[in-house]
Amino acid sequence: MFNLNKNRLLEKYRNTVGSDSAKARDIIKQLDYKEDYYLLNCIAQTYLDESRFWEDDTMRDHLDNRKLRYAERYVIKAFTINPDSSEVLYTMGEIRKLFGQEDIAIYCFEKILKTKLKDIGSGMYGRGLGFARELTNDSKFELYRLYYESDPVLSKKYLKMYKDGLKKGITTIFKPLDKFLLD
Repeated sequence: MFNLNKNRLLEKYRNTVGSDSAKARDIIKQLDYKEDYYLLNCIAQTYLDESRFWEDDTMRDHLDNRKLRYAERYVIKAFTINPDSSEVLYTMGEIRKLFGQEDIAIYCFEKILKTKLKDIGSGMYGRGLGFARELTNDSKFELYRLYYESDPVLSKKYLKMYKDGLKKGITTIFKPLDKFLLD
C-alpha cells in the first residue's frame, strides 16, 4: 500500500512531467527510487523527453545523446527489476528505437500487445483501462513505424489496427497524427 506522501508526489510528478521534465524528475528523486522499477522508469522518461525536445517543447534537430544515455541507464535498471511492466517496455522500446536497435524495440512493443489490458491498467502503479488502451494502441503505431521499410504489409496491418483504435475513442500521444505518419 502506498503512503500518502508517495501518492502526493506521484500526482505532483504526473501534473508536472508534461511541462517541466527536470522539475518532474526532481520530484521523483525525493522518493526512494533506486529499487523501484516504476520510479526508475519515470526518471528514464524525463531524460528521454529531454533528449528529444527543448525546454520550450519544440523538437530538437538532433537528439541530445547524453540525455538519451541517462534515459537508457535508468530504463535498464527498471527493466532489470520488472521486465514485464508495460510502461517500462514502452520506454525501453522508444529508447532502443532511437539507438537503431529495432529488434529489441519490436520485442518490447509486441510484448505490450500480448499483455492483457486489465494487467496493464491495474496493480500498484496501474493507471486504469483508458491508459492501458492508449499504451497498447500507441504500441501498434510504433510497430507500424518500425516495420514500415522491412515489412510493409505488416506495417499497414498495425496502422489499420491503430486507426481502428482511434475510431473507438482511444486517446493517443501521436497528435496531430499526420505529423507522425510515414506516408
